[in-house]
Amino acid sequence: MGLPLVAVATNLSHDGLCSPVATLDNDAGRGSYGVPNPIAVVIDLDVIREAPVRFVRSGIGDALSNISAIRDWELAARERGEDIDGLAAAMARQAGEAVLRHPGGVGDDGFLQVLAEGLVLTGIAMSVSGDSRPASGACHEINHAFDLLYPKRAASHGEQCGLGAAFAMHLRGAREESAYMAQVLRRHGLPVLPEEIGFTVDEFVKVVEFAPQTRPGRYTILEHLDLSTDQIRDAYADYAKAIGS
Repeated sequence: MGLPLVAVATNLSHDGLCSPVATLDNDAGRGSYGVPNPIAVVIDLDVIREAPVRFVRSGIGDALSNISAIRDWELAARERGEDIDGLAAAMARQAGEAVLRHPGGVGDDGFLQVLAEGLVLTGIAMSVSGDSRPASGACHEINHAFDLLYPKRAASHGEQCGLGAAFAMHLRGAREESAYMAQVLRRHGLPVLPEEIGFTVDEFVKVVEFAPQTRPGRYTILEHLDLSTDQIRDAYADYAKAIGS
């Protein structure tokens, strides 16, 4: 309806607390819709600490996925001439890196503040660019594929995005960065392998194969490599070995 909104966060599970995009379930499944950004966001850490810790951890995965999403945006610029909004990219990258490098955890107010600021900054970055590009690349395509193919079994948004980001970083040859991202995800109790959220390797291969269909026209490392089923399977085996399964 376009009404002014003040968002009062009760959780830090994803960047939707300050975002121009809302993900809503409908008869056709799950879709993303443009919405006005909040005119203000109120985040009380005393309230956040009462949220289920698994869902607060989910926000970590969503924030870290910015790093992979920006790489995909840069890839699209090189290969397809897509325009990049430098300010939006810098904001989203900084949000992800701040969470990635912080030594604290979900029980630490300092870390929760960095996570909260990172998720808000990501939402603002999407508003600046007028698109979800700063926070959505192959990582989110994989997340959406999980949701569409296995709607009753899908894990949380951030769990799937974090896993997707670590795998996408591996696909683009950033093995050390992928391994470090996986290490940080593990430190925060987040999954880095599909088995850790109840999916088999075959199901994950199917998810990665289907992922590009979730965002037609979006160019990421998945569209760039255009891997066959067997190539995805081999890449996953290499990823699992590289991060220490």
